Amino acid sequence: MSIDHGFIDEDHKKLFDIANRVDQLNHPNRRAEELKQTIRELYDYVKYHFEREELFMQEIQYPNADVHHEKHEAIVKEMNHYLTTSHHMGEMLENFRLLMNKWVLHHIMDEDIQLREFMKSRQPPR
Repeated sequence: MSIDHGFIDEDHKKLFDIANRVDQLNHPNRRAEELKQTIRELYDYVKYHFEREELFMQEIQYPNADVHHEKHEAIVKEMNHYLTTSHHMGEMLENFRLLMNKWVLHHIMDEDIQLREFMKSRQPPR
């Protein structure tokens, strides 16, 4: 799933680490406050990552930057929806787990791979 062997991959690793911490807090003895903080950390880091990635796309003049931005916006909107409409922590956890799976499986594997291919196409042949 490597995209750039740089900051994008490092951001993805950090996001997976935070998402794994959220998932590990899903047990009967979890502390609701710790869970909320970790979900908030995940939300904040997702937004941070998207901003960095979008700036990078602008710098390299990635032709699909606008479409990619729209996909980022949709993910943030969905996260906001889950944060504001979940009735209990179990529901929020399940929604975030589904969103992270969707993001990993679809966004990184489809959208970010296209970015990787664009970057490769701009590298001079060896």
